[in-house]
Amino acid sequence: MKILIKNATIVNPNKVFKASILIEKDRIVSLAQRIRTKADKEIDAEGKYLFPGFIDMHAHFRAPGREDEEDIFTGACAAVRGGYTAVCCMPNTNPAIDNEARVRWLIEEAQKDDLIDLFPAGAITKERAGRELTEFVALKQAGALLVTDDGSAIKDPLILRRALEYSKMAKILVAEHCEEHALTQNGSLREGFISSKYGIAAIPAIAESLVVARDVELARYLNARIHLMHISTVRSIEIIKRAKKDGVKVTCETCPHYFSLTVDDAEAAGFSGNFKVNPPLGDKKDIEAVKKALRDGVIDCISTDHAPHSPAEKELPFEEAPFGFVGLETAFAVSYTNLVKSKILDLKNLAQKMAYNPARVLGLENRGKIAKNFKADLVIVDLNRQFKVTEKTFASKSKNSPFLGRELYGAIETTIHNGRIVYSAGADE
Repeated sequence: MKILIKNATIVNPNKVFKASILIEKDRIVSLAQRIRTKADKEIDAEGKYLFPGFIDMHAHFRAPGREDEEDIFTGACAAVRGGYTAVCCMPNTNPAIDNEARVRWLIEEAQKDDLIDLFPAGAITKERAGRELTEFVALKQAGALLVTDDGSAIKDPLILRRALEYSKMAKILVAEHCEEHALTQNGSLREGFISSKYGIAAIPAIAESLVVARDVELARYLNARIHLMHISTVRSIEIIKRAKKDGVKVTCETCPHYFSLTVDDAEAAGFSGNFKVNPPLGDKKDIEAVKKALRDGVIDCISTDHAPHSPAEKELPFEEAPFGFVGLETAFAVSYTNLVKSKILDLKNLAQKMAYNPARVLGLENRGKIAKNFKADLVIVDLNRQFKVTEKTFASKSKNSPFLGRELYGAIETTIHNGRIVYSAGADE
Protein backbone atom coordinates (compact mmCIF):
# COMPACT_ATOMS: atom_id res chain seq x y z
CA MET A 1 0.00 0.00 0.00
CA LYS A 2 1.18 3.51 -0.86
CA ILE A 3 0.31 6.51 1.33
CA LEU A 4 1.06 10.05 0.24
CA ILE A 5 1.11 12.73 2.94
CA LYS A 6 1.05 16.18 1.35
CA ASN A 7 1.86 19.66 2.63
CA ALA A 8 2.95 18.60 6.12
CA THR A 9 5.22 20.58 8.41
CA ILE A 10 7.78 17.92 9.24
CA VAL A 11 9.32 17.99 12.70
CA ASN A 12 12.69 16.27 12.84
CA PRO A 13 15.11 16.36 15.78
CA ASN A 14 17.35 18.79 13.90
CA LYS A 15 15.03 20.64 11.52
CA VAL A 16 11.43 21.75 10.94
CA PHE A 17 10.42 22.13 7.30
CA LYS A 18 7.46 21.76 4.95
CA ALA A 19 7.36 18.78 2.58
CA SER A 20 5.41 15.79 1.34
CA ILE A 21 6.34 12.18 1.90
CA LEU A 22 5.54 8.94 0.13
CA ILE A 23 5.22 5.71 2.09
CA GLU A 24 5.42 2.31 0.43
CA LYS A 25 4.95 -0.82 2.50
CA ASP A 26 6.70 -0.09 5.81
CA ARG A 27 9.24 2.53 4.61
CA ILE A 28 9.48 6.17 3.66
CA VAL A 29 10.50 6.03 0.00
CA SER A 30 10.40 9.70 -0.94
CA LEU A 31 10.64 13.04 0.84
CA ALA A 32 10.33 16.19 -1.26
CA GLN A 33 8.60 19.56 -1.61
CA ARG A 34 6.26 18.04 -4.18
CA ILE A 35 5.63 14.41 -5.02
CA ARG A 36 3.71 13.68 -8.21
CA THR A 37 2.63 10.08 -8.01
CA LYS A 38 -0.52 8.08 -7.47
CA ALA A 39 -1.08 6.53 -4.06
CA ASP A 40 -3.67 4.24 -2.53
CA LYS A 41 -4.41 6.91 0.05
CA GLU A 42 -3.65 10.61 0.15
CA ILE A 43 -3.65 12.73 3.30
CA ASP A 44 -3.58 16.51 3.01
CA ALA A 45 -1.73 17.64 6.15
CA GLU A 46 -1.84 21.36 5.41
CA GLY A 47 -1.59 23.22 8.72
CA LYS A 48 -0.68 20.01 10.58
CA TYR A 49 2.65 18.77 11.95
CA LEU A 50 4.22 15.42 11.14
CA PHE A 51 6.40 13.90 13.87
CA PRO A 52 8.33 10.62 13.91
CA GLY A 53 6.33 8.04 15.85
CA PHE A 54 6.88 8.46 19.57
CA ILE A 55 8.82 5.81 21.49
CA ASP A 56 7.97 5.16 25.14
CA MET A 57 10.78 3.59 27.14
CA HIS A 58 8.64 3.00 30.22
CA ALA A 59 5.03 1.77 30.36
CA HIS A 60 3.03 -0.83 32.25
CA PHE A 61 0.66 -3.05 30.27
CA ARG A 62 -0.17 -5.25 33.31
CA ALA A 63 0.01 -8.51 31.35
CA PRO A 64 0.33 -11.15 32.56
CA GLY A 65 -1.59 -11.02 35.83
CA ARG A 66 -3.72 -7.85 35.93
CA GLU A 67 -5.56 -7.85 32.63
CA ASP A 68 -8.52 -6.27 34.43
CA GLU A 69 -6.47 -3.03 34.48
CA GLU A 70 -4.84 -3.28 31.03
CA ASP A 71 -3.96 -5.88 28.45
CA ILE A 72 -1.71 -5.91 25.41
CA PHE A 73 -4.46 -4.84 23.00
CA THR A 74 -5.87 -2.00 25.12
CA GLY A 75 -2.37 -0.83 25.98
CA ALA A 76 -1.52 -0.73 22.27
CA CYS A 77 -4.77 1.14 21.54
CA ALA A 78 -3.85 3.70 24.20
CA ALA A 79 -0.37 4.00 22.69
CA VAL A 80 -1.48 4.74 19.12
CA ARG A 81 -4.11 7.16 20.36
CA GLY A 82 -1.22 9.05 21.98
CA GLY A 83 1.01 8.90 18.88
CA TYR A 84 3.26 6.08 20.12
CA THR A 85 4.46 3.44 17.67
CA ALA A 86 6.90 1.60 19.96
CA VAL A 87 6.65 0.87 23.68
CA CYS A 88 8.85 -0.85 26.27
CA CYS A 89 6.58 -2.56 28.79
CA MET A 90 7.90 -3.11 32.29
CA PRO A 91 8.45 -6.56 33.87
CA ASN A 92 6.75 -6.00 37.24
CA THR A 93 3.87 -8.27 36.28
CA ASN A 94 2.55 -11.47 37.83
CA PRO A 95 4.54 -13.53 37.03
CA ALA A 96 7.48 -11.24 36.31
CA ILE A 97 8.95 -11.03 32.80
CA ASP A 98 12.11 -12.81 33.86
CA ASN A 99 12.64 -15.38 31.10
CA GLU A 100 12.74 -15.52 27.33
CA ALA A 101 9.44 -17.42 26.99
CA ARG A 102 7.50 -14.56 28.59
CA VAL A 103 9.29 -11.98 26.44
CA ARG A 104 8.38 -13.91 23.29
CA TRP A 105 4.77 -14.34 24.43
CA LEU A 106 4.31 -10.59 24.91
CA ILE A 107 5.81 -9.80 21.50
CA GLU A 108 3.65 -12.43 19.80
CA GLU A 109 0.51 -11.08 21.49
CA ALA A 110 1.30 -7.56 20.25
CA GLN A 111 2.00 -8.81 16.73
CA LYS A 112 -1.51 -10.24 16.42
CA ASP A 113 -2.92 -6.74 15.97
CA ASP A 114 0.32 -5.04 14.85
CA LEU A 115 -0.66 -1.66 16.25
CA ILE A 116 2.75 -0.98 17.79
CA ASP A 117 6.15 -2.56 18.20
CA LEU A 118 6.24 -3.93 21.73
CA PHE A 119 9.65 -4.36 23.34
CA PRO A 120 9.26 -6.07 26.73
CA ALA A 121 11.79 -5.15 29.38
CA GLY A 122 13.21 -8.22 31.06
CA ALA A 123 13.73 -8.34 34.80
CA ILE A 124 17.28 -7.93 36.11
CA THR A 125 16.73 -10.58 38.78
CA LYS A 126 14.59 -13.68 38.90
CA GLU A 127 11.10 -12.90 40.19
CA ARG A 128 12.43 -9.35 40.69
CA ALA A 129 13.60 -10.59 44.08
CA GLY A 130 16.99 -8.87 43.89
CA ARG A 131 19.03 -12.00 44.49
CA GLU A 132 19.83 -13.96 41.31
CA LEU A 133 20.43 -12.48 37.86
CA THR A 134 18.26 -13.51 34.93
CA GLU A 135 19.72 -14.72 31.63
CA PHE A 136 20.43 -11.42 29.89
CA VAL A 137 21.63 -13.01 26.64
CA ALA A 138 18.48 -15.13 26.32
CA LEU A 139 16.27 -12.12 27.11
CA LYS A 140 18.05 -10.06 24.42
CA GLN A 141 17.74 -12.83 21.84
CA ALA A 142 14.02 -13.10 22.61
CA GLY A 143 13.51 -9.38 21.88
CA ALA A 144 14.11 -7.46 25.12
CA LEU A 145 16.07 -4.22 24.69
CA LEU A 146 16.60 -3.46 28.35
CA VAL A 147 16.48 -5.09 31.77
CA THR A 148 15.11 -3.54 34.94
CA ASP A 149 13.47 -4.51 38.21
CA ASP A 150 11.22 -1.47 37.84
CA GLY A 151 9.03 -0.92 40.86
CA SER A 152 12.07 -1.80 42.95
CA ALA A 153 15.68 -0.68 42.96
CA ILE A 154 18.44 -3.26 43.14
CA LYS A 155 19.21 -3.12 46.86
CA ASP A 156 22.49 -5.04 46.81
CA PRO A 157 25.26 -3.07 45.05
CA LEU A 158 27.11 -6.31 44.30
CA ILE A 159 24.08 -7.60 42.36
CA LEU A 160 23.94 -4.34 40.43
CA ARG A 161 27.67 -4.56 39.74
CA ARG A 162 27.26 -8.06 38.32
CA ALA A 163 24.27 -6.89 36.26
CA LEU A 164 26.26 -4.03 34.74
CA GLU A 165 29.18 -6.33 33.97
CA TYR A 166 26.86 -8.92 32.40
CA SER A 167 25.05 -6.24 30.39
CA LYS A 168 28.29 -5.27 28.64
CA MET A 169 28.70 -8.83 27.40
CA ALA A 170 25.02 -9.26 26.51
CA LYS A 171 24.84 -5.79 24.89
CA ILE A 172 21.63 -4.96 26.72
CA LEU A 173 20.76 -1.80 28.64
CA VAL A 174 20.35 -1.83 32.43
CA ALA A 175 17.64 0.59 33.61
CA GLU A 176 17.18 1.45 37.28
CA HIS A 177 14.22 2.48 39.40
CA CYS A 178 15.96 4.91 41.75
CA GLU A 179 14.54 4.47 45.24
CA GLU A 180 16.19 3.73 48.58
CA HIS A 181 13.40 1.61 50.03
CA ALA A 182 14.65 1.94 53.60
CA LEU A 183 13.70 5.64 53.39
CA THR A 184 10.34 5.27 51.63
CA GLN A 185 8.51 2.62 53.66
CA ASN A 186 4.77 3.39 53.85
CA GLY A 187 5.37 6.84 52.32
CA SER A 188 2.81 8.33 49.93
CA LEU A 189 3.73 11.99 49.39
CA ARG A 190 6.92 14.01 48.89
CA GLU A 191 8.34 14.96 52.28
CA GLY A 192 7.88 18.63 53.07
CA PHE A 193 5.48 21.21 54.44
CA ILE A 194 2.33 19.63 52.99
CA SER A 195 3.10 16.10 54.21
CA SER A 196 3.74 17.53 57.70
CA LYS A 197 0.63 19.73 57.57
CA TYR A 198 -1.64 16.74 56.93
CA GLY A 199 0.34 14.09 58.78
CA ILE A 200 0.79 11.98 55.64
CA ALA A 201 3.65 9.48 55.68
CA ALA A 202 6.29 10.97 53.42
CA ILE A 203 9.00 10.05 50.92
CA PRO A 204 12.13 12.26 51.09
CA ALA A 205 13.76 13.50 47.89
CA ILE A 206 17.05 11.94 49.00
CA ALA A 207 15.51 8.48 48.61
CA GLU A 208 15.87 9.01 44.86
CA SER A 209 19.19 10.83 44.74
CA LEU A 210 20.99 8.35 47.01
CA VAL A 211 20.39 5.56 44.50
CA VAL A 212 21.17 7.85 41.57
CA ALA A 213 24.56 8.62 43.13
CA ARG A 214 25.33 4.97 43.87
CA ASP A 215 24.34 3.81 40.39
CA VAL A 216 26.30 6.55 38.66
CA GLU A 217 29.43 5.65 40.62
CA LEU A 218 29.08 1.96 39.76
CA ALA A 219 28.63 2.81 36.08
CA ARG A 220 31.68 5.07 36.26
CA TYR A 221 33.79 2.40 37.94
CA LEU A 222 32.81 -0.31 35.44
CA ASN A 223 32.67 1.95 32.36
CA ALA A 224 29.18 0.54 31.79
CA ARG A 225 25.96 2.05 30.43
CA ILE A 226 23.07 2.73 32.79
CA HIS A 227 19.68 4.35 32.26
CA LEU A 228 17.96 6.05 35.20
CA MET A 229 14.17 6.09 35.20
CA HIS A 230 11.56 8.74 36.10
CA ILE A 231 13.98 11.34 37.46
CA SER A 232 12.16 13.95 39.53
CA THR A 233 14.43 15.84 41.97
CA VAL A 234 16.86 18.74 41.94
CA ARG A 235 19.70 16.75 43.50
CA SER A 236 19.32 13.77 41.15
CA ILE A 237 19.65 16.13 38.20
CA GLU A 238 22.77 17.74 39.66
CA ILE A 239 24.42 14.32 40.09
CA ILE A 240 23.52 13.21 36.55
CA LYS A 241 24.72 16.49 35.04
CA ARG A 242 28.12 16.14 36.71
CA ALA A 243 28.37 12.48 35.71
CA LYS A 244 27.69 13.28 32.07
CA LYS A 245 30.28 16.04 32.17
CA ASP A 246 32.75 13.48 33.50
CA GLY A 247 31.97 11.07 30.64
CA VAL A 248 29.95 8.51 32.58
CA LYS A 249 27.71 6.49 30.25
CA VAL A 250 24.47 7.52 31.92
CA THR A 251 21.16 8.40 30.27
CA CYS A 252 17.92 9.27 31.99
CA GLU A 253 14.25 9.99 31.53
CA THR A 254 11.53 11.97 33.22
CA CYS A 255 7.75 11.92 32.82
CA PRO A 256 5.21 14.63 31.92
CA HIS A 257 3.83 14.84 35.46
CA TYR A 258 7.24 15.84 36.83
CA PHE A 259 7.31 19.05 34.77
CA SER A 260 3.60 19.86 34.94
CA LEU A 261 2.36 18.95 38.45
CA THR A 262 3.57 19.51 42.00
CA VAL A 263 2.62 18.31 45.46
CA ASP A 264 0.44 21.44 45.66
CA ASP A 265 -1.76 19.99 42.91
CA ALA A 266 -2.24 16.84 44.97
CA GLU A 267 -3.36 18.98 47.89
CA ALA A 268 -5.69 21.04 45.68
CA ALA A 269 -7.28 17.80 44.43
CA GLY A 270 -8.05 16.72 47.98
CA PHE A 271 -5.39 14.01 47.81
CA SER A 272 -7.20 12.05 45.13
CA GLY A 273 -5.54 8.70 44.45
CA ASN A 274 -5.10 9.90 40.86
CA PHE A 275 -2.28 12.15 42.12
CA LYS A 276 -0.35 9.42 43.89
CA VAL A 277 2.74 8.34 42.00
CA ASN A 278 6.22 6.99 42.70
CA PRO A 279 8.49 8.91 42.84
CA PRO A 280 6.00 11.40 44.29
CA LEU A 281 5.23 14.79 42.79
CA GLY A 282 7.85 17.32 43.85
CA ASP A 283 7.77 21.02 44.66
CA LYS A 284 8.24 24.08 42.45
CA LYS A 285 12.05 23.86 42.66
CA ASP A 286 11.93 20.28 41.36
CA ILE A 287 9.62 21.15 38.48
CA GLU A 288 11.87 24.04 37.39
CA ALA A 289 14.96 21.84 37.64
CA VAL A 290 13.35 19.16 35.46
CA LYS A 291 12.39 21.74 32.82
CA LYS A 292 15.91 23.19 32.77
CA ALA A 293 17.45 19.71 32.55
CA LEU A 294 15.24 18.90 29.56
CA ARG A 295 16.25 22.17 27.87
CA ASP A 296 19.95 21.66 28.61
CA GLY A 297 20.01 18.01 27.49
CA VAL A 298 20.75 16.57 30.92
CA ILE A 299 17.49 14.59 30.71
CA ASP A 300 17.49 12.61 27.49
CA CYS A 301 13.97 11.25 27.18
CA ILE A 302 10.35 11.84 28.11
CA SER A 303 8.65 8.58 29.07
CA THR A 304 5.10 8.04 30.31
CA ASP A 305 5.34 5.53 33.19
CA HIS A 306 1.81 4.61 32.04
CA ALA A 307 0.39 2.82 35.10
CA PRO A 308 -3.24 1.71 34.85
CA HIS A 309 -5.21 0.94 38.03
CA SER A 310 -8.84 0.04 38.65
CA PRO A 311 -11.27 2.69 39.96
CA ALA A 312 -11.79 0.69 43.15
CA GLU A 313 -8.06 0.86 43.92
CA LYS A 314 -7.64 4.55 43.14
CA GLU A 315 -10.75 5.51 45.15
CA LEU A 316 -9.13 4.22 48.33
CA PRO A 317 -7.78 6.78 50.83
CA PHE A 318 -4.60 8.42 49.51
CA GLU A 319 -2.21 6.46 51.72
CA GLU A 320 -3.83 3.14 50.73
CA ALA A 321 -4.18 3.76 47.00
CA PRO A 322 -1.56 2.27 44.63
CA PHE A 323 1.07 4.43 42.94
CA GLY A 324 0.82 5.55 39.33
CA PHE A 325 -1.55 6.73 36.64
CA VAL A 326 -2.19 6.37 32.90
CA GLY A 327 -0.14 8.58 30.60
CA LEU A 328 0.18 7.28 27.04
CA GLU A 329 -2.76 9.25 25.70
CA THR A 330 -1.89 12.58 27.30
CA ALA A 331 1.93 12.61 27.25
CA PHE A 332 2.40 14.52 24.01
CA ALA A 333 -0.27 17.13 24.74
CA VAL A 334 0.96 17.68 28.31
CA SER A 335 4.53 18.02 27.01
CA TYR A 336 3.60 20.38 24.18
CA THR A 337 1.35 22.51 26.40
CA ASN A 338 3.81 22.79 29.30
CA LEU A 339 7.15 22.82 27.46
CA VAL A 340 6.76 24.16 23.92
CA LYS A 341 3.99 26.71 24.41
CA SER A 342 5.89 28.03 27.43
CA LYS A 343 9.09 28.15 25.33
CA ILE A 344 11.10 25.73 27.48
CA LEU A 345 11.65 23.51 24.42
CA ASP A 346 11.04 23.99 20.72
CA LEU A 347 9.41 21.42 18.44
CA LYS A 348 12.78 19.92 17.44
CA ASN A 349 13.67 19.39 21.10
CA LEU A 350 10.33 17.68 21.71
CA ALA A 351 10.92 15.30 18.79
CA GLN A 352 14.32 14.52 20.30
CA LYS A 353 12.92 13.73 23.74
CA MET A 354 9.95 11.66 22.55
CA ALA A 355 11.33 9.87 19.48
CA TYR A 356 14.96 10.35 18.45
CA ASN A 357 16.69 10.01 21.82
CA PRO A 358 14.65 6.97 22.96
CA ALA A 359 15.53 5.29 19.64
CA ARG A 360 19.24 6.00 20.18
CA VAL A 361 19.21 4.88 23.83
CA LEU A 362 17.44 1.62 22.92
CA GLY A 363 19.58 0.98 19.84
CA LEU A 364 16.65 1.11 17.41
CA GLU A 365 17.94 1.86 13.93
CA ASN A 366 16.03 3.74 11.21
CA ARG A 367 13.61 5.23 13.74
CA GLY A 368 13.17 8.49 15.58
CA LYS A 369 13.30 10.85 12.60
CA ILE A 370 11.63 11.28 9.23
CA ALA A 371 14.00 10.41 6.40
CA LYS A 372 14.16 8.33 3.24
CA ASN A 373 14.43 4.59 3.95
CA PHE A 374 13.47 5.11 7.57
CA LYS A 375 10.65 3.12 9.09
CA ALA A 376 7.21 4.54 8.31
CA ASP A 377 6.25 5.18 11.92
CA LEU A 378 4.68 8.63 11.97
CA VAL A 379 2.16 10.79 13.78
CA ILE A 380 0.15 13.73 12.46
CA VAL A 381 -0.67 16.34 15.10
CA ASP A 382 -2.92 19.40 15.15
CA LEU A 383 -0.98 21.72 17.46
CA ASN A 384 -3.71 24.37 17.42
CA ARG A 385 -6.48 22.06 18.51
CA GLN A 386 -7.37 22.34 22.18
CA PHE A 387 -9.21 19.53 23.95
CA LYS A 388 -10.47 18.71 27.39
CA VAL A 389 -9.24 15.50 29.02
CA THR A 390 -12.19 13.31 30.00
CA GLU A 391 -12.59 9.62 30.63
CA LYS A 392 -13.76 9.33 27.00
CA THR A 393 -10.27 10.48 26.01
CA PHE A 394 -8.84 7.12 27.03
CA ALA A 395 -8.72 3.86 25.09
CA SER A 396 -6.94 2.37 28.10
CA LYS A 397 -9.04 0.11 30.32
CA SER A 398 -8.15 2.41 33.21
CA LYS A 399 -8.97 6.11 33.50
CA ASN A 400 -6.81 7.09 36.49
CA SER A 401 -5.31 10.37 35.31
CA PRO A 402 -4.44 13.55 37.24
CA PHE A 403 -5.14 15.51 34.04
CA LEU A 404 -8.88 14.78 33.95
CA GLY A 405 -10.71 18.04 33.36
CA ARG A 406 -7.65 19.90 32.07
CA GLU A 407 -7.51 21.74 28.75
CA LEU A 408 -4.51 20.77 26.63
CA TYR A 409 -3.15 21.68 23.20
CA GLY A 410 -1.80 19.23 20.61
CA ALA A 411 -4.35 16.68 19.46
CA ILE A 412 -3.18 13.47 17.80
CA GLU A 413 -4.93 13.17 14.44
CA THR A 414 -3.35 10.12 12.77
CA THR A 415 -0.83 7.47 13.82
CA ILE A 416 0.93 5.39 11.18
CA HIS A 417 2.84 2.23 12.11
CA ASN A 418 4.73 0.08 9.62
CA GLY A 419 3.15 2.08 6.81
CA ARG A 420 -0.41 1.40 8.02
CA ILE A 421 -2.85 3.85 9.55
CA VAL A 422 -3.47 2.39 13.02
CA TYR A 423 -5.30 5.37 14.52
CA SER A 424 -7.40 8.14 13.05
CA ALA A 425 -9.13 10.71 15.23
CA GLY A 426 -11.92 10.93 12.66
CA ALA A 427 -12.87 7.33 13.38
CA ASP A 428 -13.73 8.35 16.97
CA GLU A 429 -16.08 11.15 15.94
